[in-house]
Amino acid sequence: MEEEEPDLTPELITELSKKSLEQAYRIGEHIAQVLGVVTSIREALERNQKYARIIRLDPKQSPELKGIYAVDSSFRTPLPLVYGDLFVVIGGYIRYPRAKTDNPKINRGLRITIRCGEELTGRIQTAVSKIIERKIALEILTGEEYEAESWESLMFDGPIIPLWPIVVITTRFYRQEEKVLELSGEVASISKNKNKTLVGIVKRVRSHFIGRGLVKLLEEEGEVVLDDKTRNALEKTSDKAIATLILKPGEALIMGKLGESTIVDKTLITEKRRETFTTFLDENGWAKDILIGFIKPFRSKHIVRFEIADYGGIGMENMLAWLNANSSHTACPYPIDIVDRLTSMTNTMYEIVRKMIIRGAAKKLSEFVEKKEIGEVDLLLELADLQKKYVPNMG
Repeated sequence: MEEEEPDLTPELITELSKKSLEQAYRIGEHIAQVLGVVTSIREALERNQKYARIIRLDPKQSPELKGIYAVDSSFRTPLPLVYGDLFVVIGGYIRYPRAKTDNPKINRGLRITIRCGEELTGRIQTAVSKIIERKIALEILTGEEYEAESWESLMFDGPIIPLWPIVVITTRFYRQEEKVLELSGEVASISKNKNKTLVGIVKRVRSHFIGRGLVKLLEEEGEVVLDDKTRNALEKTSDKAIATLILKPGEALIMGKLGESTIVDKTLITEKRRETFTTFLDENGWAKDILIGFIKPFRSKHIVRFEIADYGGIGMENMLAWLNANSSHTACPYPIDIVDRLTSMTNTMYEIVRKMIIRGAAKKLSEFVEKKEIGEVDLLLELADLQKKYVPNMG
């Protein structure tokens, strides 16, 4: 299933060049507007810590945690077969650092879900992967064998609150999304009862808490002065971009708890989503305690958004100090890097699954029909569009 390169005709190259340059000029102008006020925003934050604060983290002052369980999952866009879509999710966990034990289950494990036949929207695909992650987390939290070696924190590759930003857009969810929220509430409740700190590491940051919340509050206080064009540019710029420019390596920007943060509230007002998110928090009270912010570990030039529910009493600054000292150049903590590799999916895996299903379905079908009809299984499990070479995207 190798991707076939299309011919680059002169007409295609001309149109690509035209559109690429249009975007390049637009992006360049946008970045120039943001760069022009980054220094002012940082200086304002250093003067006024009423809404958020920047803290400097010393990598030599990291607490020693006995154990962290990191959980992740991966999937690719479904493989379109004649019979229906083939969808595979790989979920897994690792313990960091490894425990000295003869039981391999304590240090790592995998869970796989395979569906074939039903059409799954992008939101449902994501929800299914999050369901697997939450079930793994519940298994770790409730399994007696995992308590044989002491551990303090459960870490997700992604937000503690699943479905972000869907929860600020609508109160209507698919059945699978409702299940994710139900399981997430269970994870939070058990973690609180067992004193386990929850941490979420968000790499693909698409929120706008800084440009649509924090900057507006600072402007109202007279700490920064913006013209309409710059203000508009900041509102359109993601937190990932602005925080990357504001923070220096070894720093974190603390925004506050979701149920208390003036920044979050201002952002939701700006986006006209306040009522929707308030409803979500009222129905999922555990989410109010989650602290959010951004961190640029000292080894990295990049930032991630963190979410922390400190049920274990590690301490917010202690947890951030640990993240700073134990993150790679990717800005992700080592446990997240490791579990990400463990759960990674390849095109070869999809083809192996497809062929195993063909063999298994043919064997089962032989119990009901004549041998000459079994060949229909191959046809039904062939790619739906033979004109295109299919290379699924990671989810």
